[in-house]
Amino acid sequence: MAGRQVDVVGIPEEIIKERGFEFLLEDDYIVPEGIVLNQDEINAFEKAHDEIYGLFQQELGELVINGQFDFLGLPPKMVDLIIYSYSKKQKHLIGRFDFAGGIDGLPIKVLEFNADTPTMVPESSFIQDAFFDIYKPARAQYNSLERDLEVFFNHLLITNSDNHPSLIATSLGYQEDAAHAEFIMQQAAKEGFEVAYADLPALEFSPGEGVFLPLEGGEFVQADYLYKMVPWEFICFEEPELLNILHDLIMKDLVYVLNPPYTLVYQSKLFLDHVSRKYKLPYFLDSSRDQSMFRGRKHVEKSSFGRLGENITIFDEYHKIIEQTAGDFGHFDKVYQEFTNLYKDEYDEYYQLGFFNVDKRGSSISFRRADKLIIDDDAEFIPHFIS
Repeated sequence: MAGRQVDVVGIPEEIIKERGFEFLLEDDYIVPEGIVLNQDEINAFEKAHDEIYGLFQQELGELVINGQFDFLGLPPKMVDLIIYSYSKKQKHLIGRFDFAGGIDGLPIKVLEFNADTPTMVPESSFIQDAFFDIYKPARAQYNSLERDLEVFFNHLLITNSDNHPSLIATSLGYQEDAAHAEFIMQQAAKEGFEVAYADLPALEFSPGEGVFLPLEGGEFVQADYLYKMVPWEFICFEEPELLNILHDLIMKDLVYVLNPPYTLVYQSKLFLDHVSRKYKLPYFLDSSRDQSMFRGRKHVEKSSFGRLGENITIFDEYHKIIEQTAGDFGHFDKVYQEFTNLYKDEYDEYYQLGFFNVDKRGSSISFRRADKLIIDDDAEFIPHFIS
């Protein structure tokens, strides 16, 4: 399709500022450009998502039945929580698959699944929708993210009527994560939840009692639901005391945590490696924990719990480094993945598609774009339109 890259005339600054996300306007992260897809490409991405997610569910179910979690290297109490949350059918609020290809005949390949703490949620929902309002030639957009989140919380309210609808959202305090958590909180509030936000250190986790937010005057707000923009792997490996308390609270149904503990498995690249080798879906790249398996082939080294494009190395067929990023996740186990091509435009910029799901169903797509192969935090946000 000719003319995939489009100028959108302007950036919807007014609504971005109105919703409290003006920091996203900094550093040319949001630019007045978009990319056009056709309906067949949208359908292909949706089909890929549905097949992969279904396979993830199936394989996690088998791991739960057989108790085969050793290859993930998780503490026993984390495994307890994974089994419990999966067996109780706790709902998966939101995740994001990262896909390569899918445009101009490139094969769709799954790079990873940000199942627990996906970024780019506010911009992929109402900001992308605002771009759609600006770019009049567009006929459609695959984006019902904000509405789907509202439906999720409405359903959560109905199906857990014994719980008080109090939700506390939390993060480690990084601006983007706190804004993301607040956005999720806003959708819950629309459906009748009593909501509050606090950075993680401000919360009190009381064994046998629950999760509380201290207020002035010595009063507390208790959270029946906790939305955490804090990765489970951080809790698991960096905060063992917090893991112990959450183990007690979740197993006693004193708090319902979103996303649930089993999403840690989906998020692990060791799990993706496991599934990729066990099943031969065309969307899976060759994967191994042994780099020698890729002798003579371009490949990528990733950390099992890496995020944000950090700690990634791309090697050529002679094991020479083509591109590399530093980061905070280099201590995790390494996984090696076959190299695959991202869509590249006429200006030599690369596009990586994020496919969001809410409650297991496809909800939105958007892109990040960069002039290098590794898409990290320096990339631009790019909305999509359907021709």
